[in-house]
Amino acid sequence: MLPTRARKPSSDSALATPVLHGLRVVQTAVNQNQTIREALADLRTRAIDHPVVYVYAVDDDDRLVGQVPTKALLFSPPDVLVRDVMRGDLTTINLEMSMDEALGVFARRRLLALPVVDHDGRLIGAIDVEHYARESLEKAERARVRQVFQTLGLDVEHAEDLTAWEGFRMRMPWLLCNIGGGILCAIVAWLFGELLEKVVLLAFFLPLVLTLGESVAMQALTIAVGTDPDRRTMKMALRGMRVEAATAVLLGIVSGGLVAGVSLLWGGGAAGATTMFAAVACSMVFAAVAGGTIPLALHAFKLDPSVAAGPVALVLADTATTAIYFTLGLLILMPAA
Repeated sequence: MLPTRARKPSSDSALATPVLHGLRVVQTAVNQNQTIREALADLRTRAIDHPVVYVYAVDDDDRLVGQVPTKALLFSPPDVLVRDVMRGDLTTINLEMSMDEALGVFARRRLLALPVVDHDGRLIGAIDVEHYARESLEKAERARVRQVFQTLGLDVEHAEDLTAWEGFRMRMPWLLCNIGGGILCAIVAWLFGELLEKVVLLAFFLPLVLTLGESVAMQALTIAVGTDPDRRTMKMALRGMRVEAATAVLLGIVSGGLVAGVSLLWGGGAAGATTMFAAVACSMVFAAVAGGTIPLALHAFKLDPSVAAGPVALVLADTATTAIYFTLGLLILMPAA
């Protein structure tokens, strides 16, 4: 009897488990000593509940000996033996192989199904392309989620095993980075205290300008981290930076125009609208360049760009945006005030 499908572990360690946890029963195996007529009659008597991908040939001891092409099964003379039309060159995997290794074989061989055999070569089951696609998507999704959290300074790979103290030690350094960035922004705002007292409009729009800069920085960072630095030449990196900067210019023009329009309706006048437009556009371009440059800089110093690049990018974006915002306010709004 062939085993039924075992329940798949729900944790991220599922890909490290043997293929036994993901195989299905093979209901399309025929004996190599059967004639084509006998093999087809045998297959017709079975309640096959899965797509017929391959028909496998086994010997009298259920050892896998070949694969029967569907064309040969349908169009060969009825009295021809299965062993005379089967192909013996087929790829198999053993029970000890992990699901992750099996997915690698799937990707290399580009097959629709992989037969699983035991130590004696007996056919135990198969893993089909549907299972491969599902596992591959889940693996990619887990990798994407892990990368996003690593970018924010969180290592979620072992999160379930962390104690409260270990979680604190892992996350607090990056929160301190954010606190430091906030203090720097506060210092910059303090330096422009007189400007804030005279031009209250700047205080109203500061959170919005900071949010736009942070968003663009994280978008650029995510794009940069999502590429493989080992496979990028300097020419490719510079081209990517030019594209990101040009994109940020377009984003800054549109976003700055919207914020300037709101500022004008708010009563800030032409000077206020000009300040908002210039501040948003300049800060977004700087944030995009910074977000795209940080992973390259970390990689140049042999550091993992996917770990904690987010807090560093946010600190740079917030500090620079605050400085740009108040400097433009000082140059444009202060004389008008």
